[in-house]
Amino acid sequence: MIQPFQIASGPRVRFGAGEAAFAGEEAAALGMKRPMLLTDPGLSAADVLTPIIGGFEKAAPGYQLFEQAETNPSDESILRAREFYESNDCDGMVAVGGGSSIDTAKAMGILLTNGGKLPDYYGADKPANRVPPFITVPTTAGTGSEVTRASIITDVERQSKASIHSDTLYADVAIVDPSLLATLPKRFAAGALMDALTHAIESIGSLRSTPWTEALSMQAVALIGRHARAFVDNPADPGAAGPIALAATLAGASFTNTGLGIVHGLTHPVFNFFGGHHGTTNGVLLAAVMKFNLPAMRETYARMAPLLAGAGATTAEAAIEGVRAIALDIGIPATLPGIGVKEEYLDRMAIEAAKSATVQTNPLPADEKDMKKIYLELMG
Repeated sequence: MIQPFQIASGPRVRFGAGEAAFAGEEAAALGMKRPMLLTDPGLSAADVLTPIIGGFEKAAPGYQLFEQAETNPSDESILRAREFYESNDCDGMVAVGGGSSIDTAKAMGILLTNGGKLPDYYGADKPANRVPPFITVPTTAGTGSEVTRASIITDVERQSKASIHSDTLYADVAIVDPSLLATLPKRFAAGALMDALTHAIESIGSLRSTPWTEALSMQAVALIGRHARAFVDNPADPGAAGPIALAATLAGASFTNTGLGIVHGLTHPVFNFFGGHHGTTNGVLLAAVMKFNLPAMRETYARMAPLLAGAGATTAEAAIEGVRAIALDIGIPATLPGIGVKEEYLDRMAIEAAKSATVQTNPLPADEKDMKKIYLELMG
């Protein structure tokens, strides 16, 4: 018998190569006359914005361009973005970029419509009012932030990541255009892809997983298993970029309903102590965490095996090895020292990881000793 469940509604998704050129039309349809086009400096340099700006000049010529979104956005950078929005009399947000640009817009939007300070909204379901009219246009295929109800920011004073989760953060429209991935450097393509795969696998294993979310995530796993290597080899290949972009969005729509697992709990302390790329760190940790979760996930991983390791694979262990093989083939380091982690920090990292909310939705309980054991296994 299928147990009762609920699915949160997300944005209308507009998917396809060339669809980003219609962002201006979508902004105008939402009533934006002076939309804030929020992005980071690198996208202009790579000409990623060219078709988007062309569409805005035709349909919403009053747009205001803000190119100062930070990677792993700090609370201070979000305040600067809000100041730009208000001083330019903007009336909506169009976030173009990776999760950092989109998360900046979400957090800024909460302050615009709710007031107060960002820490007032850390946690779940605290904002009362929706963000202003909002469009997301992802330029990486990993975070799924274009369709999620979460914003992840770096709290400078606390020296840690914080998150805001609320249905009020959902975009009105998400425009997923695989052609925007063409200029992704291979290492970022690889890290983003492993982020999407982690989202899909952790969502399936979540204690809040449902048949609906599992269907989304299994499709994401299948697309990534089939196209990962070709995509990282050539992100401009539409035959690979389309499936990977779709997989990232499917995984985002899934995990925003289920929560994640301890891969993310283990990844955040790595960033706090050593920085680095979130998706790459997930890629280093994913197979080891799957091994830890194996007692609770054997049957599910066995169903994943042919999607990750080929048609002849039938065991849970094959699924784990399939993940390891994908990570190795696309250039993800095999060990934590490969991304700069030092052993003398592991005790503090394990304490921090064990406090993560992701422990609550992981398929097995995990404490500080478990976290340290996983870290140690990956020290090489």
